[in-house]
Amino acid sequence: MYPVKMNKKSGTYRIIHTADWHLGKTLHDQSREPEHEYFMSWLLEEIKELEADALVIAGDVFDSGLPPQKVIRHWFDFVNRLKDGTHCNLVVIGGNHDSPSQLESAGPILELLNVRVDGRIRELPKDRILFLPSGENPKVMIAMVPYLRDADLRVSVFGESSNEVQSKVEQGIRSKYQECEEAAETFDCPLIATGHLTVSGMKVSDSERKIIGGIDGVSSDLFSGKFDYVALGHLHRPQSPDGKRIHYSGSPIPLSFSEAKDKKQIRVIDVNDDGVSSFGVDIPLIRRLAQLTVSYNQMESAFVEFDPPSEKLETWVEVKVKDPTFSGNLSEEVRELAKDADYKILKVLPERSNSSNEAEENGDISGFQLDVQHVLIHLRHSMVFVPSE
Repeated sequence: MYPVKMNKKSGTYRIIHTADWHLGKTLHDQSREPEHEYFMSWLLEEIKELEADALVIAGDVFDSGLPPQKVIRHWFDFVNRLKDGTHCNLVVIGGNHDSPSQLESAGPILELLNVRVDGRIRELPKDRILFLPSGENPKVMIAMVPYLRDADLRVSVFGESSNEVQSKVEQGIRSKYQECEEAAETFDCPLIATGHLTVSGMKVSDSERKIIGGIDGVSSDLFSGKFDYVALGHLHRPQSPDGKRIHYSGSPIPLSFSEAKDKKQIRVIDVNDDGVSSFGVDIPLIRRLAQLTVSYNQMESAFVEFDPPSEKLETWVEVKVKDPTFSGNLSEEVRELAKDADYKILKVLPERSNSSNEAEENGDISGFQLDVQHVLIHLRHSMVFVPSE
């Protein structure tokens, strides 16, 4: 599980890469706070055991730009526990869910604790380069590139085609990273880039948004070979565009049912005389998400057989029912069948087979035929017009 966990080579500077915590996130109105608390406590212990020197969070610390005070306190409690119990530097960039101003609000105080937070990209390229563990004795440089908003990248022109937008966005992102490379080229130590964006060709989940001009993604070749490692956030599945240098750590907990089968990870980056290498460490699962797809006519037997494994917290389930008969309340029917189960059903969704496509096209909503055109005709002919006096 841990390729080199207990073998940190002498002289190695070790960094943990994580992202997309989404503190304050709910799933169908259910709080994720217990899972986040478990992850943070586990992470603090891993930092000690791995002898990590720095923690990089690649965006989306919060799920909202205006997180509740309780969530903000939860974040600062983690920062306090990190600084009180370890010698680990903390490096944070903003994501598309974060408010730059809110994230940076305690920046001057945090910098006294060796915490660097960049909610928005700094104007001067030299100011984007962070030296760790210090400017006096750098072992690694971090290019701080938080989520880049459209205004950071291009001047919008009315009537632009999607291809023109795509080209300008990619060139804008590329130039920001090139500026970082140029600012760092006079220093003789490894260079790690951060970023919060979508690389084309990667696996996405239901809990992610299109970002930066609404485009689907950018090419991974904008990260030149001068970057020894690229620590990315935004996509919630751990994955690598190139299988080597560029990595998404993924979110620490599954944020949607589409991530039910994912293994969550942190990535560990080792910087030493041999160069830069990395490996993943699996995050223990505290709550399992499960999906069940059943035929309406076989629901009862399906629930008798359905027995998803549980962790420390009860399993949450999303149920998809194929071709349901809407004679009653589908959600109540499903929940009644699972009333004695040791899992909790959060969502019940009707799912129609391909043979029902025609009905869907005519407006079949929740099993009821709704031909909008005929309804409008009927209303038009049944209206009574009262002439004005």
